[in-house]
Amino acid sequence: MTLRAEHCGLSYAGKAILRDVSLELKPGEILAVVGPNGAGKSSLVGLLAGTSQPTLGSVTLDNQLYTDLSLAARATQLAVLPQHTSLDFPFTVDEIVEMGRIPHGGNARMHAPMRTEIAELLGLEALRERVYTTLSGGEKQRTQLARVLCQLWDGMPGSYFLFDEPTAALDIAHQLAFMSLARQLVEKGAGVLMVMHDINLAARYADRLLLLKDGEVMGMGAPAEVLTNERVKAAFGVTPEVVQLADGSRQWLFVE
Repeated sequence: MTLRAEHCGLSYAGKAILRDVSLELKPGEILAVVGPNGAGKSSLVGLLAGTSQPTLGSVTLDNQLYTDLSLAARATQLAVLPQHTSLDFPFTVDEIVEMGRIPHGGNARMHAPMRTEIAELLGLEALRERVYTTLSGGEKQRTQLARVLCQLWDGMPGSYFLFDEPTAALDIAHQLAFMSLARQLVEKGAGVLMVMHDINLAARYADRLLLLKDGEVMGMGAPAEVLTNERVKAAFGVTPEVVQLADGSRQWLFVE
């Protein structure tokens, strides 16, 4: 059971966005995708989500081509949080979280215990009856996270979550809480891929890292193996300084 991209290329208007990208996301792991702006990270999420089609190569879910799977079938195994979510209608937080259950049918009353559990995990208990458009950026992000979790909450193991910059709008405490939650998901047997800008956060929590630059894979593997000084400098154009912490982990600092 895997989500796999094999030798994928993606082009728009004759410009190559991704070049020969291959990856495999397995249940029970966090794969973090890092790289500079314009590296193709969100485009890769689009391919894996099925919202765009590869110009070359293929994407499969549990060995089935996306072209052979209905949207409904994909939605019961694969949930996606895009980088930007636009919603201007006056839905409550609870109503938006319930939208995650649309692929499964049923009614809101059936799913109420699930929504309550997820709201507690994400600190949304006091916001459930608030109108979404009145929320702060971080509260909106946590609401969308709750919707995505609700979609597959009862489908683990064997489910896949794709998060595109999930911590971007969150404060430090909620960033750490989300990363802990991601670890809980993989312990339940889910596969989690997340695009991240903070390489320290990614390296601390991810099992594997994929480093992209200009649409090409610069490295993939354990964080310490991928984030060498040479690769980090080549990818981001800045010189890293690595600090060894007391718990044995490493911290990347950047100087001009």
